[in-house]
Amino acid sequence: MPVFISYRHVDRVHAMTINTRLIQAGIKTYLDVLDPESQTTEDITEVITRNISESTHLMAIVSERTAQSWWVPFEIGEATISNRRICSFKTGPTELPLYLDKWPKLTSAKDVDFFIEAYKTEVMLKRSASLESITGNASISNYRKINADRFHADLKSRIRRGT
Repeated sequence: MPVFISYRHVDRVHAMTINTRLIQAGIKTYLDVLDPESQTTEDITEVITRNISESTHLMAIVSERTAQSWWVPFEIGEATISNRRICSFKTGPTELPLYLDKWPKLTSAKDVDFFIEAYKTEVMLKRSASLESITGNASISNYRKINADRFHADLKSRIRRGT
């Protein structure tokens, strides 16, 4: 169940910090800067879409500079299509785009810990998303969407409560 970390390269420090924290918690991640293929490919779009489809979660690092990025919204769109668990991590005082309200918004190290707990709960309950993309089977796709929505609602609630 890898977590795909989406970010604008000017926010690399935040992405690396979260990547390190997730790895310390025993969670596999995908971060393009650590992937030799993404540094040498002629088709970065194929590499990105494949790695999103091989991930179960996407965490978007969002700052005031993200608004100039085409990649972060593209990656969120790809994750949405395949019912991945999506959340954002806000790095500063910037206002987040309204479309991100649909998913949990993390703003602190404590919120990242809540994400880790929600992730591990999902693994324990075997509610995690399949690593396959949408298969065309409506019932499987609907089941994945229901579980993704449950993950989002549970994590949002936990962040709101702060416990």
